[in-house]
Amino acid sequence: MKELPPSDVYERELYYMPYKDSINAILNYIISNTPKNGSVLDLMCGPGYLLGEIRKKRPDLKLSGVDIDKRYITHAKKKYPNIHFEVGDVLIWTPEKKFDVVLCTGSIHHIEYKKQEDFVKRIPSMISLGGFSILSDCHINDYKNEIERKIAAAKLGYEYLIATIKNGADEEVIEATVDILNNDVLMNEYKTSIKKRLPIYKKYFPKVKVNKTWPKNKEEGYGDYWVICEV
Repeated sequence: MKELPPSDVYERELYYMPYKDSINAILNYIISNTPKNGSVLDLMCGPGYLLGEIRKKRPDLKLSGVDIDKRYITHAKKKYPNIHFEVGDVLIWTPEKKFDVVLCTGSIHHIEYKKQEDFVKRIPSMISLGGFSILSDCHINDYKNEIERKIAAAKLGYEYLIATIKNGADEEVIEATVDILNNDVLMNEYKTSIKKRLPIYKKYFPKVKVNKTWPKNKEEGYGDYWVICEV
């Protein structure tokens, strides 16, 4: 797998990829539902864009982000100096306190299939009583075998690329989107279907609400989903 794009390209992707709609929906939900002076943790936070947007709308919140990529954390610390960021592997990293909200947006597919459940089951222990988690990801159509998985990944990648180009993306963002298609088909990244992911969420959270932002066609199983999980 190619190294993930530089921090500035990674952030620019959010302006052109369909996933921007999920980010905006999640942002609005957090702004409206996080208690005053509450705390928010973003797991696999990347360059810190979402936490930076939350800070603009809710300066009262205590914000923290964790990511394994040192480039992204260096970028985040420089760009958002009033937010706490640290380098950490979310499969083993453990916070010193609980949070009102725990996020993981567009990132679970970076974790190998066999370790995705191990990651999800750690999240409830990080959430304060009455808090919630938002887990979002881009999912492929459901599949029964490896050939079907590759075809589903190709379908998602193609539609994502077309949408990104139509949104006016620059060449660097288009190249990053092409890399996503390549990595998904060759299983260098690990996207799965919402049908396969939901049972894991429901296993560790008593209340799960599924939302979909793209594509608008509800008949299609692939696309961007964000899931509210309450402890």
